[in-house]
Amino acid sequence: MNNIKIILLCNNPVAVPGIREFLFHGNIAAVCIPEKNKEMQHILNMLLKDTGVPLLLLSKKDYRIQLADAIEQYKPDIGVIMTFPYVLPAEIITMPAKGFVNFHYGLLPACRGPQPILWHLLNNDTEAGVTLHQLDAGIDTGPVITQEKIPIAQNDTYGTLQTKLAYLAAKLSANFLKILSYGTIIPSAPQDESKAAYYNMPGAKELTIDWKMMSAEKIIRLVNACNPWNKGAGTSINNWVIGITEAEISEAGSEEKLPGTIIFCDKANGLTVQTSDNKKLIINIIYTNEGFFSGWKLGEFGVSAGMMFT
Repeated sequence: MNNIKIILLCNNPVAVPGIREFLFHGNIAAVCIPEKNKEMQHILNMLLKDTGVPLLLLSKKDYRIQLADAIEQYKPDIGVIMTFPYVLPAEIITMPAKGFVNFHYGLLPACRGPQPILWHLLNNDTEAGVTLHQLDAGIDTGPVITQEKIPIAQNDTYGTLQTKLAYLAAKLSANFLKILSYGTIIPSAPQDESKAAYYNMPGAKELTIDWKMMSAEKIIRLVNACNPWNKGAGTSINNWVIGITEAEISEAGSEEKLPGTIIFCDKANGLTVQTSDNKKLIINIIYTNEGFFSGWKLGEFGVSAGMMFT
């Protein structure tokens, strides 16, 4: 498509469709990942096989020096980030002629931070998206080049939404190459700081079900947000912590019981739990240290009707 050469930094399989797009057009000079990420090493070794594109492994201690050396050696026109855990200093950002751009798998400026997919779900947002922006000294604060939104489906999990955004990023990658081919200046617009919000990595509190306060719909949204990330939404029974990875609302009504009370725990009725809005939640799949199971199989571990999740 053009002679632009890219040095690409990534750390997550969500980047793979975008990398494929850049490879198809022959624009990647080198790919860099943290050396500790063995999963991505395996994926990228397969993806880059026979392409002639080198895979560079960066250490947390020396990544600045290693990246500077790589830019000097491969002389990319621009740097592209598709998830990367290390902050780039200004002297690195300005080394390529066109600087660095970042694919943020969330909507800016409303969802800044390291886990935008998760927070779009936890915040009960109706839309998610991918934002391509210029890298600056801040975190997710640089001018926006382009952004595309998609609706969040009611049954979207972290995994399904991540996959949708991965392929959306591939589409934006092709569009970005067209933008680069137009000339030397990359058009962009400053972010609206009045709409900005930054979200840190969530803690245990954000990932744990509050049976006393959460509605059935809110619990399902949390469960979906934690699937497969975190191996489910956390809860406990008799001081035993488990993860809930799939749940649905029963159409049948329920007699009023305390929220978190187990109404059924058998194969015929499933693992059914009372919620704070007087609905029944069928817990289809759980995670324990022993593995993933159908919810009703908690009965084999001594869980029975009348017990309560806390």
